[in-house]
Amino acid sequence: MKKVLLASFLSALSPVLFSMQPMDETQLGEVTGEGIGATFDDVVIHSGNYGQPDDFKLRLRLSDDPDSEMLIMSELRFYRSGAEPGTANSGGFFGTYDDPFVVGELREITEKHAGSIDPDGDGDYESGSRTHVAFYTGFPAADLTQKERGFFQWTGNRMGVGNTTPRYANQSTSYYRGLPNDFFSGNASVNVGNLFSLTSEYQAYLQAQEDQLDNATDKFDLHFRLDAITDQNRDKSTDEQFLGYVDVEGARLYGTSTMIWAHSNQGERLSAADLARYQNGGAPVYADRGLAMAMTTGLRADTIRITADPSGAAASVLELQGVDMYLPMGSVDQPMTISTVQFSQISRGTWKSPVMVAPSTQLRLEIAALPQDVGQAPQGNIFIQSLAFGDPDDPEVITGIDDIYLRDETGNIVTTVNDVKHRAFVPKTVIYNEQIAIYNQDNPSTQLPFIPNQNVVEVRGLEIQRLVITTQDLNR
Repeated sequence: MKKVLLASFLSALSPVLFSMQPMDETQLGEVTGEGIGATFDDVVIHSGNYGQPDDFKLRLRLSDDPDSEMLIMSELRFYRSGAEPGTANSGGFFGTYDDPFVVGELREITEKHAGSIDPDGDGDYESGSRTHVAFYTGFPAADLTQKERGFFQWTGNRMGVGNTTPRYANQSTSYYRGLPNDFFSGNASVNVGNLFSLTSEYQAYLQAQEDQLDNATDKFDLHFRLDAITDQNRDKSTDEQFLGYVDVEGARLYGTSTMIWAHSNQGERLSAADLARYQNGGAPVYADRGLAMAMTTGLRADTIRITADPSGAAASVLELQGVDMYLPMGSVDQPMTISTVQFSQISRGTWKSPVMVAPSTQLRLEIAALPQDVGQAPQGNIFIQSLAFGDPDDPEVITGIDDIYLRDETGNIVTTVNDVKHRAFVPKTVIYNEQIAIYNQDNPSTQLPFIPNQNVVEVRGLEIQRLVITTQDLNR
């Protein structure tokens, strides 16, 4: 019976098998979708502590010596936020049937730059833009873009009251963007205009993305340890080989995707008039030296923590809190290419009087200069709500002691919290909301409104105009 079924299946499949043949790029460009979607449940990775029987080590050898210097990554743990690592229920889900992890989808991409091209490779040139067939990979929530994380920028001119104080103005209030003047002062009543209605709108604006992310993936925590084995510490204790712990809490990706394609110049040639459009040595992006990629990574994380003491001492900890990073790396008009190049480097120790060594094959990662007729490279932003250095009660990070005046929705002071510590690199809105949370916990029937947090770090409009990274042999 099995043989009969197998023969019947092969007979039905044989026309398809014999009809399969290679497709050129034009035919491939007509193929859309056809990828593989996947969802993952109970995702968890767990390894024991460094040096324990169930530990995991990933070694990166830095030299070819028998006693190689190396970096060691261990204690790799990836699990659902809020769960106990190593337990049976610590896994989380990643992707859904409506929003899966996608790999192998073929997409046709077209450059904006126009030139004289030979799309069919038959010697017939025409004016147009080059097209490529890209291999697409997308993570859950790949279609989401970054939200505006600055309340001041989001509100624009809608506050209805004066919401800036000149930094060096002769006023009793401190400079702060995005809140009505005198909000942090001891004035019994401050005109807050439509601050709290805008706050509600802003929270709903941000929450809409959080809801979409909740449907696409759980939050995850990541932990790993780094050690370095060198000739100086090879025979010493593991504490003296320790570099640091890295912890990422409440993390998930959004807007994250990759396109990979074989980038050929398709016989493009430019006239003198076309080339004259490129000033200061500019040129169109040929980028036919290797594999071409366009990548975008979006990361939301509650906390990123680096601990530089093996015992976990508070004084050794650096925390980034409220992190939102959206970073494009390459595009169809400015691809990131990976290739090999013949590179002649300076011999180590001869930088003052350079001695060049013979060229060797090296790996090169490159983002070419953007064609001038394309306009602008993709932009990214980095937002970090606050930083924490070591113990929050450490006098070294206490910048002052001040009273905090908690206000209701009308702008009136409800209560005063005396002698609140202010910490370096922590916005005053964070300090204020910490006291609001304590008050609301103690007074559940008379809740006070939170105010929008500002960011201690905002990197806006980050774009790569040109990037070249070439490896070098360290033993030369």
